[in-house]
Formats: sequence, structure tokens, C-alpha cells
Amino acid sequence: MTGPILVTGGSGLLGSALRRLAPEALYLSRIDGDLRDVGTAQRVISEVRPSAVVHLAARVGGVKENAEHNAAFFEDNVLINTAVLTAARRARVTKLVSVLSSCAFPLFPERPTTEDDLQSGAPYDGNAGYGHAKRLLDRQIRMVAAETGWNWSSLTPVTLYGPNDRFDAESGHVVGSLIRRCWDAKSSGGPFVVWGSGRAVRQFAFVDDVAGLLIEQLARSAGPETVIIAPDEGISIKTLAESVARALDYAGPISFDGNRPEGVLVKRLHSSRFVSRFPRARFTRLEDGLRETARWFRDRTEIAASALGQAPSWCS
Repeated sequence: MTGPILVTGGSGLLGSALRRLAPEALYLSRIDGDLRDVGTAQRVISEVRPSAVVHLAARVGGVKENAEHNAAFFEDNVLINTAVLTAARRARVTKLVSVLSSCAFPLFPERPTTEDDLQSGAPYDGNAGYGHAKRLLDRQIRMVAAETGWNWSSLTPVTLYGPNDRFDAESGHVVGSLIRRCWDAKSSGGPFVVWGSGRAVRQFAFVDDVAGLLIEQLARSAGPETVIIAPDEGISIKTLAESVARALDYAGPISFDGNRPEGVLVKRLHSSRFVSRFPRARFTRLEDGLRETARWFRDRTEIAASALGQAPSWCS
């Protein structure tokens, strides 16, 4: 095929970053059709006739939303993944890169999880629906690659953050939610409330870095086994919240609400393959990435407030 690169989930966090690096690709969003339906996926792919597919479309959410809707997250993501990959196989798209999730992996208290652990043990109960759907995505990629010899593969980044994140205090991922709550605290003069004890450990990857690795993956021949993208060994949510506060110049109190969910206490992944696959990779420092993300959020929030004639109180 000689058509364009087709990107599903083109308006999401990672799709938006990829658009900045590869504007020539064709980006699909929800308004282009419901990809839970295999007929819709087949229609789109047969019309576009892509040379490659980057599959990013998914139903995603934060710790609270996942825990409350495990069945729906499983159903929607299995339907999306199966429809897109089935349509790509039937259209004989020989190059496909998809994105798995750290939620698909089991966790071990005594050591970091590696790629070899993906299909062993159970994912964390709080996001089991999303995690199991990503495991099935991994299985489908491997089956198609084994039967056809095509260049189908996946990458597994740890928790992403950056511009175009979902800055929702209740249902966003951790960085977007923290930025939203910190902003609201600075605007209202109240405390910056962090869910949980602050002791939970997480790893984060700046979305532009991962988008660059996706492009590199597209340009090479890669086996179907996934590669974990984990820039560091992780930090506590308390340390992350303090970094978010600095990024937004917030000097008020930070409080921890132990009645709100925080998920598994330690979530740590380590790649046994990354250095050999991406030897030239460089990652954005977390503090730098948080400043850039906070600046992106602040600029757009202030523009929106100005358009309504309602500048934030702390800006006056």
C-alpha cells in the first residue's frame, strides 16, 4: 500500500502529540465514527487504504473511573481493539503499531515488572477491565504477526502526561487531575487536595517523548513483542504533587485525603529491551515536562476565562 499513515485516537493525549510530529498522517477521532463497530472500522480503512496504522483509540480514565466501571472499560476497549485490528488485517495493512498500558501487567512487591511478565499473573483489580483488554490486544497483534509475517508491534509507556491531557479533577489521569486541583486551589485560596496518602509510587513519561518513539517504531522492522517505555524508577505521589505545585507557583497547603482512591501502592515497570531497541532515546526531565504541561493548561484556561470576561481571581 502507498496510502497515508492512519492514526486512530487522533484527538487524544498521544494522538495530539503525534500530530505535532507527523502532521502528514491522517488522524481519526470519535466524530469520524464509532470504532467499537467493526463495520465502521472496515469502511474507514477501506476508504483510506493506509500504508500503516497507528492504533491509539481507547476508552481511558483515572483510578476512580476505572474502579467504578471495570466492565464497561473492558467491553469498549475489547470492541475497539478487535474492530480496528480485524479491519486492518482484512485490508492487508502490513505495518501496525499499537499502544498497550502498564495496567495490563501484574505487579510484584519485590521487583519491577518486565515485558516477560505481561501474560503472567493478574492485573490490579482496580483497572482489571482496561488491563485485560490491553492483554487481548497484545495477543491479537502476536497472532496476526505469527500468521502473516507482517510488521505488527506495540509499545507500552508508563503513565503519560503533557499538553492536551484530560485536566479533570475527578476522572482524569493523575498528572492532569493534580494540575486541575492545584489550579482550583490557587484560584479559590483553598488547600490543594491530593487523593490518597501520597505514598503511592508511579512512573511518568512525557507524551512528546513517546510520540517520537512511535515514529521511530514505524520506521523500523519490529517483532510483535512489546517494549516498555519507563524513563525512571518512579516517584511518590507526594513528591509529584509538590512538583505540580512548583510548576503552578502554588505556595499554599497540600493536604492528603485518605478516603479517596489511590490505587495499588507501588507500580513499577522496567524494560529489558528498551536500550537495545532505542539506543539514542532521550527523555524529558519530569520537572521540565510538568512546567510545560502546566504552562499549556494555564495559557488555555486563562484564554477561555478572558473570553468569558472572568479572569481567575489570583491573576487580578
